[in-house]
Amino acid sequence: MQNFLKKIREDRKIGQSELAEKIGVSKQLLSGFENGRSGISNEVLKKLAEVLDVNPDAILTGKSNKPFDENSRKQLSNAMSLTFKLYGDKFDKETIVKIATELYGLIIDFDSLTKDFERKKFKKSLEDKIAIGLAAKCFINYKKIK
Repeated sequence: MQNFLKKIREDRKIGQSELAEKIGVSKQLLSGFENGRSGISNEVLKKLAEVLDVNPDAILTGKSNKPFDENSRKQLSNAMSLTFKLYGDKFDKETIVKIATELYGLIIDFDSLTKDFERKKFKKSLEDKIAIGLAAKCFINYKKIK
């Protein structure tokens, strides 16, 4: 199970041992969760979110939990417009909204990166995901034929 605890913890400059102590769990449990080797209870997740001052969803999904302000509204509107322009005639409305929502999340994530190497790594990761997505689309089309 992928999660974003390690990134959030490191962004807040808190060590594993310190965080584990603050929420009352072992460092091993915390390490296992950060590395996807083990899960945690909802109670522990809530404690983590409280100590780190984030929404529990931010730990599980990595999505920003910043307030939705005027700039965010503009970014979402731009994401919707671009998605409809590029794919409006190729997908149904529900799929378009899903794509636009993902695009908005990518914009927010990219804008939160401050270092050039982070932005390059982010773009490389997206290029890899594009290849996987296109392969998945080919697979779905291949299976429809058979």
